Parts: sequence; structure tokens; C-alpha cells
Amino acid sequence: MSQMMAEIDLLRRERDEARQQRDTAQENWSRQRLSAKAVEGDDIKCKNMTGLSWAVFTCLHEYLVQFCPRRLFKLSTHDQLFLTLLKLRLNPSVGLLSQILNIGHSTLHDMFVRWINILYAKITFLIHWPDRECLFTTTPPHIRAKFKHLTSIIDCFEIRIKYSRKLKARAKTYSHYKKWTTVKYFIACSPAGSITFLSKGWGGRASDVKIVRESGFISPLYHQPGDQILADRGFTLEEDFALLGASLITPAFTKGRKQLSGREVEESRVKSNVRIHIERVIGVLKNRYHILDGPLPVQFVKSLKDEIEDKEVATIDKIVHICAALLNMSSSVVFNHDRVGDEK
Repeated sequence: MSQMMAEIDLLRRERDEARQQRDTAQENWSRQRLSAKAVEGDDIKCKNMTGLSWAVFTCLHEYLVQFCPRRLFKLSTHDQLFLTLLKLRLNPSVGLLSQILNIGHSTLHDMFVRWINILYAKITFLIHWPDRECLFTTTPPHIRAKFKHLTSIIDCFEIRIKYSRKLKARAKTYSHYKKWTTVKYFIACSPAGSITFLSKGWGGRASDVKIVRESGFISPLYHQPGDQILADRGFTLEEDFALLGASLITPAFTKGRKQLSGREVEESRVKSNVRIHIERVIGVLKNRYHILDGPLPVQFVKSLKDEIEDKEVATIDKIVHICAALLNMSSSVVFNHDRVGDEK
């Protein structure tokens, strides 16, 4: 009897050791594949894969997981969010991810769509117009010294899309500037560098002036008498903002002259040195989230499902607004630039 009990104890120990080895192997495998475990606790890896630090990723997951049915896909919610952010960050093809993870193509696509909808509904509130006290108190001192009442810096940017088979759609989206079919967005950032306004997408043929006027940005909701807005020369909207008592500040035109005066050159230089921050914001947005590199499929602009369900927000608008909201969760482009300048 004692010999039998000893054999049973031996078998139990062997079973426990085998289970431990299995769990260790599964843990090592999960850290080697594309999963949240692979970047757990490592800020550098997590930023490279998702654009967020591990702490921010964890907080974002804890906030979003309550809105996502857990048993919808066999992947954990950590991995679902990780793969969605990976798609936005590095833009690997769904086919490649399907092969690596051994998951059906349609399953991955459905997962991405679901998480894009959740992210759009729950985090795009981060793109908002700040209250005036916050706006002026967060303005960097060197900008406030030049433009005391500056509230925003504005510009437009374009994202390439694939050619549509429909000639009318192709004509509306063809950009003479980019020599390609594009979707154009109007964007505004605060003097501190956070994105405070982002329009819906327009065909690349639309002018910057038309998009600003149709976006609802020229409104008493955002501007008060005495406010200053910085823009490029192409935004000929001085009269529109003047009706609100605000000033649109742009670099000087030559206006038929061969050259500008010395004073105008210096003033234009000061304006450009501050206005360039919106270009940095756009640059970081595109460099961090390579899904915006394009060319994006036409289905992202208006998918068949969007048309059937008559959705007001196109998939591409959701993606762009999500990327902008995620960028607002990171450190300021303006303050980072100032630090680099101080170090130099």
C-alpha cells in the first residue's frame, strides 16, 4: 500500500512539472508572437508597436474593455486592442496577420471594425476645444510673448486613396497639388500643440477655404473678439474671421511687388516660426500612424456596408479621428521641440 501511495505521489509531481513546463512554454510563445504579452512592461517595444507606452496602453484597455463583449473572438481583449493599435501604427496587411496568428481573414477584419467603432465612440472626445483659461495658461511663454491672444494654428492635410472606378468620385477626390486621388482634412491645434479641431474628410479637389467654411470652425463657439488664428497664405479668410472680431494672421504677400520690405520679412519669419508647429503635429500624426500613409482602399472612404446602413461617418473619418485622439494622449510636439532647442 505504501509503495502504491509513493507511486501516486511521483505521478502527481510529474503531472505538476509537466503542467508548469506547458505554462512556461505557452508564456514564452505568447511573448514571441504578436500579442500584448510581447510588449508587457516594456515602454520602448510598446511604443514601437502601438504608439503608446505600456502604462497608457493598460489604462486605455481598462477603460475600453467594459464596452467590448469578451467572448466575441477567441483572442483576449488585450490582444484585440493590441492588434488594432498595431494595424493603425504599422499598417501590416490583414492577410499577413492572419497567416502569423493562424486566424481567419474575415475574423480579423470583423475584429478591427468592431474596435475601430469602439475607439471612435469612446476616445475621440479627446479632440475638443479647451476652455479659454486652459488655452491661455498652457500657451508656451515664447509664443505668448509674440502672439498674446493666439488660440489656434490651422492647416489642411491630405491622405492618398486608391482610384475609384467611378469617374465622378475620381474627379471629386483628385488633388492637383498631390497629383493623386486624396481625402483632405482641416485641422487646428492649440499653441501648446494638442489637436483641438478636426473636420470630416473632403475630396482632394475641395479648396482649403471651402473646407474651413463648411467645417463649422468659423463660429462664435470657438472664437471671440480679439482672438488670433495663425494660418498659411492660402487661407484667405480674413474677412470671415473679422465678422467674429477675430484676426486671421498669415505671412505677408508680395502683392505684385518684387520683394517684401525688411519689416515684412521679419514679421513673416516670426509668424512662420510659430505656424510651423501645426506642420509638426501633422508630421507626427502621419509618422506615428502609418495607416495614414495610404493609398487607402476606396472602401475606407465609403464602404458598401456604410452605404447600406446610411452611416454619416465614413471608416476613414473614424480612423483619422482615432489617430488624432491617440496623438493627444502623448506628450506635446511643441514642448518636445522647445526642449530640443534648449539642449542645442
